[in-house]
Amino acid sequence: MALFFQRDATLQVYPNKADGTFPASSQAFAIPMLEGFSFSQTTNSSEITLAEMESTVGSSRRGRKMFNDSLAPVEWSFSTYLRPYIASNNVRPGSSTTYSWGDSKVHLVDECLWNALLSKSRLDEATSSQSVASVAINAAGTGYTVGDLLTFTGGTLATGGAHATARVQTISGGGATGPVTAIDILTGGNYTSAPTGVTDVGSGSGLTLTSATLGESEDSLIERDGTLAMLSSASSNKSALNTMSMEFMVGTSVGYKLNKAVVNSATINFDVEGIATVEWSGMAATIDNITAFTTTNVTTPGGANAGKAINEGGTSADTENFIRNRLTAMAVAPKTSGTSAGVAGMASSYDLTVTGGSITIENNLSYLTPEELGVVNKPIEHVTGVRNVGGSFTCYLATSSSNNGSKDFYEDLTSAAALDVITHDFEMVFKIGGSSGSPRVEFKMPQCHVEVPSHSIEDVISLESSFTSLQSDMESNEPDDLEITAYGVALA
Repeated sequence: MALFFQRDATLQVYPNKADGTFPASSQAFAIPMLEGFSFSQTTNSSEITLAEMESTVGSSRRGRKMFNDSLAPVEWSFSTYLRPYIASNNVRPGSSTTYSWGDSKVHLVDECLWNALLSKSRLDEATSSQSVASVAINAAGTGYTVGDLLTFTGGTLATGGAHATARVQTISGGGATGPVTAIDILTGGNYTSAPTGVTDVGSGSGLTLTSATLGESEDSLIERDGTLAMLSSASSNKSALNTMSMEFMVGTSVGYKLNKAVVNSATINFDVEGIATVEWSGMAATIDNITAFTTTNVTTPGGANAGKAINEGGTSADTENFIRNRLTAMAVAPKTSGTSAGVAGMASSYDLTVTGGSITIENNLSYLTPEELGVVNKPIEHVTGVRNVGGSFTCYLATSSSNNGSKDFYEDLTSAAALDVITHDFEMVFKIGGSSGSPRVEFKMPQCHVEVPSHSIEDVISLESSFTSLQSDMESNEPDDLEITAYGVALA
């Protein structure tokens, strides 16, 4: 009799395209897990009972019957370490078992899960519809003001697509108007060939572009270079998100495949004494038995190493990209144009040194299951609910010579003027791993409603507060409640 042990378990993830299929020669990911992973699927049953009075002979039927109605969605959970790294150019020198993105850019070991949490397309999915990723200025023009809106022209729009839009970010000369030195792309549009011009909206004229470069699909999540990788909630207003196959091998020739798996929530914990971790949870449609990883259809980037999942950054040799929570810093500031900034006496920013906390991103997913009689129905597809981004933090109750310590934060939030504000508007940034250096990951929430902190009476008196990140416009389809920036480290 063979037994199976949790410590022997390994996981590989196969992200699907937006249409729910896993394309040939695509990337798979080997993701190292922490102790405590789980997955399970149960059945939903109905019970029919009899309840009747006594017959003439003094008996009463008391039987019952059970029916299997449907399979409940699979529920899964596990934890990973938050580990950003800079990918090597190819397989690392001296290693024949480490498989890399091979692009010298910043990646996260579990980035396919971050993508599934906040986007519909798979990572770097090439589609017929692409968006403007960058643009170069040819002629700067004259008479522009910061904030002037611009609409791209030319190129070939995808079917049903819209042109990209931008706004003037900076001008030269130091005056109220002037030539354009930089523009900020607002929406990337939907193109099959790049746009070639721009229409002026505002007081300026003469701005022309050298070129516009198309990036990934309009659902693409991560922008990256050799220093950082950026992702946000901007692509998460979808009725369905990225699906994956998740394969757990628990022993020799014994494994389980979770089909149409989706990520429901991620919780980032930064306990002062620990290493930064992410608790992942989600659902899937069904579970299949497997005897080996499905690696015949995958390849690492560049067409090499067929059948090998990307594992760089998570091998036993990779120790440089763990993040120490003790280095974590936090910034809290009222928005200059928000409601909290109008409170008399509110500091421009607060110097709070956290002792612990967490951030949770929740999709509130549900799986749709038919209810036909006479069969055991199976879950078919998922749908998204309200996206919740929030968390909590703790800090010592402390004064500050600048009147912006945690004591002042509490007093300002409980002042008569502050209590008249029904929705706060603070910008909160958690810099997990420190304010500078690598590795670290920054979580920026531009519009946060912060609850009045509560006191925790211990050896050192502390404050604990909860916060909720909100969109700047509840009705907008341009979510802006979360920005994540990962700074990677080169691996030895």
